[in-house]
Amino acid sequence: MERRHGFRVGAAIAAVCLVGCGGGGSGGGGAKAQLTGVGSIDGTPAVYHVGALPVPHGALTVSVPSARDVINGGSTQITITASDDIVEIYVGVVGSDGYYALTVPAGSSIADVLLTLAQLLPSELSLIFEAVDAAGDVSEPATLQANVTSVGTGDLQISVSWNVDNDIDLHVIDPNNFEIYYEDDVSPEGGRLDLDSNAGCVIDGVDNENVRWLSGTAPHGSYQVLIDNYEACTPAAVTYVVTVQKAGKPPQTFTGSFSADDPGDGGDIGAGKLVTKFPYP
Repeated sequence: MERRHGFRVGAAIAAVCLVGCGGGGSGGGGAKAQLTGVGSIDGTPAVYHVGALPVPHGALTVSVPSARDVINGGSTQITITASDDIVEIYVGVVGSDGYYALTVPAGSSIADVLLTLAQLLPSELSLIFEAVDAAGDVSEPATLQANVTSVGTGDLQISVSWNVDNDIDLHVIDPNNFEIYYEDDVSPEGGRLDLDSNAGCVIDGVDNENVRWLSGTAPHGSYQVLIDNYEACTPAAVTYVVTVQKAGKPPQTFTGSFSADDPGDGGDIGAGKLVTKFPYP
């Protein structure tokens, strides 16, 4: 089936409800109000600390990408590169108290960090990263500008982000066996695919997709989430992160990948890898 091109309605939602419609989001102050979780790709969680980031000292330096497109309520992968082997990474938000400390395996100067973002966010936020080496030296902070594409939230929000400019597709099968995906993007109960990125390899750089049910509309029962490598626009391996946000519950993340030689399948209904099954509520 020929893929529809350029279907993105996040901007329209932003005009109606700013960032985040209905549903969750973190309240209160501190970095946790914008950054609800930090961990490694393999699932190791970071520890949250109240107070200011540690004071830099020593010769260690660190770099991160200068900017990243993200969605409210979603997750993103960030690669940190240091001038020497590191054992810990600190992550905070500019202008907010508190930070996360993530222990990383010793013996590497490069580490990937998985960040999960609140459902209610400003249109931009600056994230701060510091790294620590085995001698206890703390790097000067490196800053990443997170540019937020607004998507809908609600009682149930399911999203996927990925790290290569490919056409990755999110498929969600609801308890009534209705499959929401690019070709059938609104369910009878109002579940909606409201962001479809890189459709037909028309690269928009957002690298996220999102399905949401507004408050009071998500059917009760079992859901399935599939991720499909629709088209390999870039000849490189892809790592993706699925984020499930259920009202009143901590977010859950699931990671997976497609190999560099996976050509994509132009998948239709039922296509893709099964990433998770979960009950709602």
